[in-house]
Amino acid sequence: MISRSPSPSPSCKCQSNRHRRREARRALPQPILERNDAVLKHLGLAHLGAQRQLHRGDGERDDLVQEGRMGLIRALDRFEPARGHRLSSYAMPRITGEILHYRRDRLRTLRIPWRLNDLHAKGMKIQTDRQHRGQPALDASGLAHALGVTRQRWQQACMAHQHRHLLSLQAPQQATATTSQPVTTHLESLPARSKHHSDPQLTWLRTALKSLDPERRRWLCAHWIEGLSITAIARHERIDRRTLQRLLNDTLRDLRLQAVAATTEDQAARPKAWPNPQPRLSAAH
Repeated sequence: MISRSPSPSPSCKCQSNRHRRREARRALPQPILERNDAVLKHLGLAHLGAQRQLHRGDGERDDLVQEGRMGLIRALDRFEPARGHRLSSYAMPRITGEILHYRRDRLRTLRIPWRLNDLHAKGMKIQTDRQHRGQPALDASGLAHALGVTRQRWQQACMAHQHRHLLSLQAPQQATATTSQPVTTHLESLPARSKHHSDPQLTWLRTALKSLDPERRRWLCAHWIEGLSITAIARHERIDRRTLQRLLNDTLRDLRLQAVAATTEDQAARPKAWPNPQPRLSAAH
């Protein structure tokens, strides 16, 4: 049974028609006006694609909708009605692909080249096919030869696949069956930093954060330290998303200017080293 998306409400239809009339009054070439009207008419496909991918990975809904709209625009630029295909059948794979590319290339903190991921997937497929045929698995050299790459390249692909996920320092370490010691976190196992060696940059940053407005300091820490998205912070603080983005950018710019000024003052306050004296020339010279 094929599930269909719910029909838009009358208010959404009125808003879409209002946007289409406003777009039709712009002084643009006729092909661009027709393309923009088709985008506004089928904008629900981008929302449908974002809703389907919302719980299948990371990302905020607004960001997924934005990427889905980009996929819809690119699909309309290449759509050929003379081929007899429906626009929804042609555009939905493009919308989904745009969202998946966004997650692969820009959403992950640790970015791994897609060629390494594809190389590892091809190698695993070769091993799986050999296992189904009852053949022994290939070693690293044989698998690299079958893929047409060097052994070092295949090792890089395996290492990238093994370390593709970030490890939280708050996560507990894996306890072995031979030890009866209590389970500790990765952060607790790190060597303790000596209190006598303080970081001057960290000290300056803490002082600079204390001088900020309390609201801006809270928003800055929530986004850059706690990892919350701008959309989530704006919804919790009941502030416009664009306004919050602008305030965060202004705050970061002010901190950078303060850091440059502090570095310049520190360098000016340091005593200049005397130049090394040149050796005297002897009588022979």
